Amino acid sequence: MKRMNYWIAAALGLLLIGGCAEKPVLNTEPETDKIQIIGQLDDATDNGAKAALVTPDPESAASSARGPEETEMPTEEPTTEPTEAPTEAPTEEPTEEPTATPEPTATPAPNRTKAEKLCDTALALIDEPYARGGTSTETGFDPGGFVYHCLNEVGVSVRHKTSKGYSENEDWLRVDSIEDLEKGDLCFFMTGSNESVNCVCIYLGDGEMIYPSSSKGTVIITKITSDYWRDAFVYARRVF
Repeated sequence: MKRMNYWIAAALGLLLIGGCAEKPVLNTEPETDKIQIIGQLDDATDNGAKAALVTPDPESAASSARGPEETEMPTEEPTTEPTEAPTEAPTEEPTEEPTATPEPTATPAPNRTKAEKLCDTALALIDEPYARGGTSTETGFDPGGFVYHCLNEVGVSVRHKTSKGYSENEDWLRVDSIEDLEKGDLCFFMTGSNESVNCVCIYLGDGEMIYPSSSKGTVIITKITSDYWRDAFVYARRVF
């Protein structure tokens, strides 16, 4: 036991002597590992990664956090339309004053030539026989057939119609008063107990008209100014 303690004390003594004999030397050389890390950082900087080591500016960082700032669109400058240079007004040639035209009347004057021809054609048929539905000298005439024959003879192409059918032709001017009648007008009547037009006559002028009379049995001339015809008068149509 004493021997063991001796060896322990001897070992401790050697340790104390070695520790006091040589002072530890500080290592002033830069550590190789640290230099190597710095070198790697420099190489990264050369490759474009230097920005990752730079501390960002606080304001820039705040701005980046807020997102891109909105910028106002530039206001376009108003463009003014180019004004045309005033041109000299052309000098107007003197024109003749237009001749005043007469105002149209309610019942225009008829075509005298054609109206006269129609009356002459009708007068040439005096004493021709009356015949219901007749349209010629061979068959005789009723009022509708008489008008049909006379109009076609003077060049007015119409279909054979009854007296009422001709009264409804709105292409011909309507004349409502006996006092406004002109030669060649077609006059329409409701006679007896009829409730629509049943007779047509051709006005010859001077208060007279011509038509085929069923009571007389022939084509006759009669006065439109009599009470009988005045009461039966409906209106007239002016063909020409």
